Amino acid sequence: MQFLCRFKLQQSKNIVLLLLSFFMLTLNFPASSLASQDLPTEQKDSLAVLCYHHIVPEESPINTDATISVSEFEQQMKYLYEHGYYTAKLTDVEGFLYTKKALPENTVLITFDDGYESNYTYAYPILKKYGLNALIFLIGGSIESKPQDPNIIPKLSFDQIREMTDSGLIEFGSHTFNAHYLINEESALVSMSQELLYEDFDNMNEFFDQIGSPKIKSIAYPYGKFNEMSIAASRLNGYSLGFTVNQGFVCQDACPMALNRIIVLPGTTLEKFKVLIHDSSSVLPEYFDGSVVLRLNSVTAYRNRRPVPLDTAAAFVDGKLMAPLNFFVENLGWNLLWDSNSHKVTRQLTNQTEKWFTVPTYLIGEQVMVPVRELAEAMGYEVIWHQDDKTVEIK
Repeated sequence: MQFLCRFKLQQSKNIVLLLLSFFMLTLNFPASSLASQDLPTEQKDSLAVLCYHHIVPEESPINTDATISVSEFEQQMKYLYEHGYYTAKLTDVEGFLYTKKALPENTVLITFDDGYESNYTYAYPILKKYGLNALIFLIGGSIESKPQDPNIIPKLSFDQIREMTDSGLIEFGSHTFNAHYLINEESALVSMSQELLYEDFDNMNEFFDQIGSPKIKSIAYPYGKFNEMSIAASRLNGYSLGFTVNQGFVCQDACPMALNRIIVLPGTTLEKFKVLIHDSSSVLPEYFDGSVVLRLNSVTAYRNRRPVPLDTAAAFVDGKLMAPLNFFVENLGWNLLWDSNSHKVTRQLTNQTEKWFTVPTYLIGEQVMVPVRELAEAMGYEVIWHQDDKTVEIK
């Protein structure tokens, strides 16, 4: 009886890979190991983490370096969208640092400190407009407080936080519960006793429980200051990422609990912004609209202009452009089966006879790779190779 491995999003990838490795050792699997071939090893080894705070409309005065205008923010977000930037989530950053997983070539992490209401009023609609992810660090004790002083900037409400969480675009982290102040010109987080420090973490956990938020895994240290005790408390509470305001990129060998960020100052021109994010991209070609696009030697695919990270870069093998099978299953929803005996990829057609695709499969690292043109055309799609861009378009 044939053994069929159905690639589903909910299945364990590790189990699948173990099964594939077993069959490759026990069966005469054609071209199963590509270790001797010249394969692309390029991957992004640094990440730009952008840091914002408060956003104001054009008519409002900008008196601090922690405030930018709505138009500046939209211009920057539009640039990221039009140039195919991938806006990372926390799981992406964890994978990048802890398991050395590749990120798309143009990746940024967008963060906001303090949890100002302007993040909801002005930033959130723009992020939704362009489909960009972001991370907001909240000061728990100031949420839903009603400041009497008109000079105190309002913070987010529980309902606003819940709405943004439900969107899937916005994640939240800790900026402490009530440790964002100075003691003798030093951050309270590094000045307070261990007892008060651990109490602050407990209060922050209760705060997120009250909101019904997913388990938090990140902290932005107030004023960017931290010490061994604050890192230990973060680790004890299950945090895997800690962010400072030290200027610079996050390299793949960086300490996950002391990550650099890039503060975006008011008056940052688009040319300066491109320098901040170490931009090397060009405007995406028109054919990226409404198409699925994969680029040679790239760990970034595009679907409807939105970047999608690949587990392994698309590569030429024996004159064919190969891409990970799980991309077609998990991101395009193709209901495919892999037969370990015949080494074929097949699609189960509803109320019809099975249609078998005789296409070879390969391994690059631990990823099952399939020929893009053969598979896509068998599925009924048109495939176009763009020589100048070294991209293949599926439409």
